[in-house]
Amino acid sequence: MPPRARRLAEVAAAFTPMPEMPFAIAVPGGSVAPDANWRRLGNRVRASRAAAPASYGDPRGVMELRHAIADYVRTSRAVHCEAEQVVITAGTQQGLYLAGRVLLSRGDHVWAEDPAYPGMTAVLDDLDLVTTRVPVDAQGIDVDAGLAARPKARAAFVTPSHQYPLGMPMSMARRNALLAWAQRQDAWIVEDDYDSELRYAGHPFPSLQGLDPSRVIYLGTLSKVLFPSLRLGYVVAPAPLVDAFAGARALLDRHSPTGDQHVLAAYMREGLFEAHIRRIRGVYAARRATLIAALDHHMPRNVTLQPSDQGMHLLLWLPQGADDVHLAKAALADGIVVRPISPMYRVAPRPGLMLGFGGFAPEELEAAAVRLRRVMDRDGSQRRTQPRRAS
Repeated sequence: MPPRARRLAEVAAAFTPMPEMPFAIAVPGGSVAPDANWRRLGNRVRASRAAAPASYGDPRGVMELRHAIADYVRTSRAVHCEAEQVVITAGTQQGLYLAGRVLLSRGDHVWAEDPAYPGMTAVLDDLDLVTTRVPVDAQGIDVDAGLAARPKARAAFVTPSHQYPLGMPMSMARRNALLAWAQRQDAWIVEDDYDSELRYAGHPFPSLQGLDPSRVIYLGTLSKVLFPSLRLGYVVAPAPLVDAFAGARALLDRHSPTGDQHVLAAYMREGLFEAHIRRIRGVYAARRATLIAALDHHMPRNVTLQPSDQGMHLLLWLPQGADDVHLAKAALADGIVVRPISPMYRVAPRPGLMLGFGGFAPEELEAAAVRLRRVMDRDGSQRRTQPRRAS
């Protein structure tokens, strides 16, 4: 098999869907799935001529949806943009790929967070970029470490609203330092704002793009707040780059399905999208609280819950010496889907598990926490520990 084919086969294996068992990541379901309004609009809009044109569409996307998204991100994320700067994508993954194709050339040096979303590092690898992994601490990406390691990188790929997978937001001081570096070096920042809607305490920081629209490519997705199979996301690009993004998009798959774009545009235009977000934020907050209480009750004392006020997963740090990859395999055999943290690091400082809570009822989360503790005990690395509280 050719080397590139082998690498792509490995990517395909990494993107194979996991079973929808507790604690699968980013699985909306049941009461958090789009409501009857979505189905009603879908039936009405898809029957219209506009939603089923005979010809190809604009690779930038349906203009009604681009207007709706521009209005939404201006209000909710302080993004500076007009509809003409929005390019509809098939989710954030495609947005990352487009950003790499448009902004960079083979052999260019880039920064990526350490740890980082595996789908993003796979894109950088596939584009033959030279990636410097920059460590993340409680304030987000360590800009000074990036400057020391590779000051003249051409771009930085970051998740400032909710670092993936650790969960902290990037501090304002780090945001300013990152933007100052980009200005000095004439570099780009690719901002993956994948779940900023799902914040449960306090107010989110404004987007990086809102602080400097000229140097930041802003990526958003509808997968986390609607459903992953919709495969609709968006790029907000500086005006001079929009045509380049549209051209790169056209080379990949021409454009997203027109009917889905029209349905989403109507859903947003009628105010149903924001009402849906308010509803699911309440559901997720309750499920998150249930999981935190269950972990506190059932987990051993030598594990630690990573603080985070946003998203659809929690991160459970394991004791030094535990094998999180092996533990994830053992959990899967017991009907639990947990994601190991160590493969997301260049060099993992400590093993851990990501636990998704979005798509599961409180009683499922409680029962899964009990099963996970039993798997830990059988695995051996957690033996001779005591529960946090008496059962």
